[in-house]
This record gives sequence, C-alpha cells and structure tokens, in this order.
Amino acid sequence: MAEDRLLHLESLVKELMENQASTQISDKSKTTSTKPATPPAQPSDPIHDAQDEALESTRYVGSTHWSAILDDIQELKSVLGNEKGGVNTIERPIDTTAHSRFGVPRDLIFGSPNSYSLDQILAEYLPPKIEVDRLLAIYFHGETFIVPFIHTYQFQRQYREFWTDPTAKNPLWVSTLFSICCIANLIKAAQGQVPSDSPLRATISKLHTAAAQCLVLGDYYRPQPHAVESFALYAQCKNLTTLDPSREAGAILAIIVRMAYEMGYHRDPDYYGSFTVFEGEMRRRFWAACKQVDLMISFQLGMPSNIRLENSDTKPPRNLLDSDFDDDTTELPPSRSETESTRILWFIVKDRQMPGFCKVCQDALSFREKTETEVLQLDNEIQQMYNTIPVVMRTRPLSESIMDSAFVIMTRLYVEFIYLKSLLVLHRRYMARGVVSSTHSCVNAGKRLVSQLIDMYREFAEGGQLFSERWMLTNFTMNDFLLGVMVLCLAVHTRRQSISRSGTSVIDYVTEREILCLLEQAHTICLEKSDASKDAQRVARAVYLILDGVRLSSPQTHGLDQALSTPVIASAGVGVPPGGVDLTSLSLQPHVEQSLPPFEDVSFDTLDPFSFMGNDFDSVNWMVFEPQMSTQSPSSTQIDHNGSL
Repeated sequence: MAEDRLLHLESLVKELMENQASTQISDKSKTTSTKPATPPAQPSDPIHDAQDEALESTRYVGSTHWSAILDDIQELKSVLGNEKGGVNTIERPIDTTAHSRFGVPRDLIFGSPNSYSLDQILAEYLPPKIEVDRLLAIYFHGETFIVPFIHTYQFQRQYREFWTDPTAKNPLWVSTLFSICCIANLIKAAQGQVPSDSPLRATISKLHTAAAQCLVLGDYYRPQPHAVESFALYAQCKNLTTLDPSREAGAILAIIVRMAYEMGYHRDPDYYGSFTVFEGEMRRRFWAACKQVDLMISFQLGMPSNIRLENSDTKPPRNLLDSDFDDDTTELPPSRSETESTRILWFIVKDRQMPGFCKVCQDALSFREKTETEVLQLDNEIQQMYNTIPVVMRTRPLSESIMDSAFVIMTRLYVEFIYLKSLLVLHRRYMARGVVSSTHSCVNAGKRLVSQLIDMYREFAEGGQLFSERWMLTNFTMNDFLLGVMVLCLAVHTRRQSISRSGTSVIDYVTEREILCLLEQAHTICLEKSDASKDAQRVARAVYLILDGVRLSSPQTHGLDQALSTPVIASAGVGVPPGGVDLTSLSLQPHVEQSLPPFEDVSFDTLDPFSFMGNDFDSVNWMVFEPQMSTQSPSSTQIDHNGSL
C-alpha cells in the first residue's frame, strides 16, 4: 500500500534524526569526565535547549536540505487523507550546546563564551549612565547612521529596563548598546567635539571590544533574537573606522548574510513564519539594510555580492516613522507620501535602486561581455531606476538648498551617487575602447559625481552648510569619489592616445579642459585625505601623473595652469557656482586633521575576538582599470571609432 510505504519512509527519517540526537548525547556523556572540576560559568543547557525548540520553527531551510523531504512526505499524507496515521510525531530534544559529535568544546574562531562574563564586561567597559545617555542622544540625532532595524521607541524601553538590572539583559542586546556608543564617539571625533589630545580613540577601541565580547558571550551565531541585528551593527562600527574599504567588515557581513538566510529574512513574513505585524516590518527593514550594505561593501572590494536578489521575496519596508507603529500594532498603516522627506525615505529610495545597481556590478564582474544592444538595454534600466527617485530626494544646487537640513542634502547625494556610479561601472569598459555612447555617458557621469563631491566637500569647511555634519563623509562616499576621479583620468588618457594615433577623439578640447579643472581640485582633496586613506593617497599620485603628463605633452597650449583656473561648466543637476570652485577656500586641512584623527590608525584591542583580519591595502590593486592607464605604444590598443563593441 502507498500509505504504508509513506508511513514507513517517514518513520525511517525520524529514526535517523533520533539516532543523530542519541549520538550527540552519548558523545556528551563520554566527554563530561574530561571537564575541569570547576568549569567556567556558561549558559545552562536546558535554557539553550528551550531556545532551540522555540526558534526551530522560524529556522529556514531550502529545498536542498534533507529535512525538506519530511515536508514533502507530510504533504503527500494530507493528499492521501492519512494525516492521523499512527506515527509518533513527538521528537526528542537534541543537545547542541556543549560539545560537537567528536567531543570538541563549543568554540569559534572568534573566541569562546567561556572566556567572558557579562558582569566582567560591564564592569570593565560600560561608561556611567549619564555618559551613555549623552552618547545615545548623539547617535539618534545623527539620522544618517541610525540603522532602520533598531526601532527608536522599542529601544528606549529596552534601555530603561537595562539599567534596572544590567546583568539580566541579553548579551546580544548589550552588544548593540556598546556598538551605538562606539558610533556616537566616532561622530564626536569627526565633529571635533573633543580635544585632539583626548583619549577618544582608546575609548572607541574599548567599546568596540566590549561589543565583540558580548556577541561571543551571547552565541551570536545561533538563530535567535538580536543575533543578526547586533552583529550587523558591530560590522557598521568596523566600516566607519576607516575611509578605505574594510575587508574585515566585508568578511563579517558575509557571515551575517548567511545567518539572515538561515533565519528566513529573505522570505517575506506574509509568506513565511509566524511573526507579529511589528516583527514582520522590522525584519523587512533589516533585510533591506542587509542587501544594501552587502552590495555596497562588495562593490568597494571588487567582489560579487553575497545576496542573490532573485532568491528573495521579502517586500520593501514601508515609508513609516517609528512613531507610526510599535510592538503592539495590529495592522500597519499605509506608507507616507514620498513627497514628505521622512528619516527613512532615502533608505527606501536607495533600496529601490539596488536591483539595477546589482545588475551593473554583476555585469562588470562577469567574464562574458555584453553586446551593444545589451549595454544600451541595461543603460535604459538605470535611467528608469533614476526616474523613480521622488522630487524631494533629487539633488539640486546647494544655493537652492539653504532651507534643507544637512541630512536631506547628504542623503540626496547618497542616492544620486548610486545612479552615477552605475553609469560609470557599466560604461567604463567600453569607453576605454572608444565606444562613442559609452564615452559620453561615462564622462558626463564622472564630471557630475566629482563636481558634486567637490561642492559637498567645500561645505564641510568651517562656516559651510555641512560643517556640523562632516562626519557623513564615509568610505562609501569616498570610494565613489575616487571612482569618478579615476574615470576622468582614464578619459584624459584615452583622449591623448586617440589623438596620438588618429588626430581625433570622441572627447573634445572643451570637455578635456573641464575634466582637467576638476582633476586639479580633486587632487587637492585627495592630498588632504591621504593621511586617513591609502586609496586617496594612491589616487592623488595617479591624478598628479595625469596632470603632469598633460603639462609636459602640451607646450603648445597657452598655459595649462591658466586653463585649469577657468570656471567649471556645470552638468545638469550639478550645483557648481557660476565662478567654479575657489581652490583657496577648498582646503579643510586645519579643521579636519585637528579634529578627526586618521581612523585607520585606530588600533582595536587584542581582546577583540573579531579583529582577525588586517586592512593592509598596499598589495591590493584598487585601480582595476584597463592597461590603457599604463604607458604603452600607440599600436598596442585598437579603438573602433565607429562605436561598435
């Protein structure tokens, strides 16, 4: 009988599961005698067993996992009307906390939870309450770096509960608290709120170490509440400590993505799991943030992203303020209008740009070159992506933004840069080969991006519109700027080689003058940031070589220095003032370097169990440009001026 065979198969699968559990329990009993007489304090097994059982229902496994067979069997049983068959469905609990099947103590490469206690961490690292209060105020007023998956009002309640009995709080939540304090101190450093000789860097290091130890103590790798959120906030701290791309943050984020998949964050709560309305929306916010940061860091490092968008059905979060919903909400209100610049709108708009940007990155990393038709089709998708940006989130000249907050101005630029670097990455390869349409797209996008960054950077100076928010210059923005600068360098180089071969170029003389003027100003910025960024130092050298090469090869021009002092012709949407950028007012060296020590010099404690990678970029070739950037004979590269690929 088919029913009997199904029952037999199901009983075999369950027996296999029980045998695995029995083996683990047996191994545990064998190794118990090897424990020290007074073992270090650790979470009791019954508590973790209960957590495992409670969370197992929300653990996601795809159809490739062996346990998915059981679901198929149950579906067949239902079809056959034999759901009440005589198979015992009660499963024995499995002890997975203390030892592996080979008797090896539970220990990760990041450290053992037996090495710490929450009492010890709080006593050593937690600042006085009044100081923590002030740091939280700095963080939550900072807007840009507030992660959307921390609900303001819920966190405030949890924070009040924490001080009633600090050692009773979940170590993972405490890790989140330490990370927020760490970020607040980074903001203080960048804003120049502390003397240059203050021990702030040591404080940042200690808070970061405490966050890491709490992660280990709380078994961050287990699927449980606060796990991925606290770990993601820790990775954000790592990323904010440097103006260069952080390989360390990239490695940690890869772990976070895997954990998020395991916990089913890539599945929309409407279709998977049993979550409250509040929990479901916060999960959407986290997954959106995970997608964005994963793609941005992967892009910085020149690596494929860890998330495949086609493997997710999680809906985008709604445009809601934290005051619009809370953990007692039974029905989500509709999204606010996108004519209203809410704190989360820029995050939602950025999330909307991710599919197009992801395609561009995949194309750039692919070994299969696209046809001209495919390139134009992808270009059209990018344009359509840009058209979805609400008017309130579109960039405008700073002279027309005097009534806007620094937060709004900066988030407009963040969104704009996604569009511009999408064009740069898509067309750069084909510009180097002389494709006319790609050349125009790349040059215009490069000029636009670099011009806007120069505008922004000038306003970081004392008295500027963005002076109080100069901490918003992150390695994401810096990386975009350096990309734009190097594309402009490539444009000058391509024009010079094209003229040397055929006497003509797709890039005309006027455009080259505009580019050279921008490069001169970009060189000043790169020099100023060289102490804090190795990539900026490297790009400054490349820009100098390009400008010096133009001077040496163009004695017939009526003075390159005079040409470089001419006003920049602004592209559409670029806020360059009529007189161009005044280089004498551009330098921020006295203000930035005194108040903002180079973040790459921040040395985290050796006690930090997550400091397992270095950030030595000396051996990394950041400029993954074509060989045209190096000196070569005119005949070494053939450029098709007809525009074919």
